[in-house]
Amino acid sequence: MTVAKIIPFRAPDDIRQRILHALSTLVARMGPSNLSLASIAAEAGLDEALVKRTFGGFGQLLDAFAQSDAFWPPLGELAGGDIEALRGRPVGEVLTLFFRNYLRGVMDRPWTLAVMEAESRSEKNLLTLALLYIRERRALEFFEATLDGELPDGLDLSAVVLLMAMAVSFLGIRSRSDRTLGGIDVHSSVGMQRIESTIEYLLQRSIDQGSA
Repeated sequence: MTVAKIIPFRAPDDIRQRILHALSTLVARMGPSNLSLASIAAEAGLDEALVKRTFGGFGQLLDAFAQSDAFWPPLGELAGGDIEALRGRPVGEVLTLFFRNYLRGVMDRPWTLAVMEAESRSEKNLLTLALLYIRERRALEFFEATLDGELPDGLDLSAVVLLMAMAVSFLGIRSRSDRTLGGIDVHSSVGMQRIESTIEYLLQRSIDQGSA
C-alpha cells in the first residue's frame, strides 16, 4: 500500500476521521488486542508519524475513538430522538425503547461488537476498559433523564437492566459468527422485527400492563 507523505493542511478534521475510520475497520476485522499505530496508519494510508502527531499517541487515539459516537450509541440514538420527550412515559415503554435502540446501535457497530466479544473472553485492553465505563455511564444518564417518579411495586430495575443488557449483548456478539440464532435470522429485517417485538412484549406487558 502506498503511504501518503503529504496531507493538505486545510483538512485536519478529514484526517482525524480517516484515522478513526481505519481504526474502526481494523477493530471489526481483527479485534482490539492487536492494534498498533503502524497498522492503523497503514490501513488509513497515512504516515505513522502523522497519525501519532494528530492524536498525540496511541493511547490518546484509542481514547478519542472510545469517546466518539461511533463507539457507543449517544443518548439521542438510545432514545430514538429527543430524550427529554421520554420523561414521565411508562417504565416498560422507556425500557423497550432503550433496549431496542441499544440492540440496533451495537448491530450497526461491528467494531463495538468486536470489543464486546473480547470483553466476554475477559481480555483487558484500553478499549474493553473504555467500553465498561462508557456503557454504564450512558445507561445511567439515560435512565436519570427519562425515569420520573415511583417505580412499580416489586420492580427491581437494576436486575431487569442487567438481564436485558446481557441478553442483547450476547445476541449481538453471537451475530458476528452466526447468521441464525434459535431459528431466527438476526441479520434480516424480519428476524430483527421478531426480536424487537418480543422485547416490547416482555417489558411493556410485564411492567406497564402488570402494574396497571
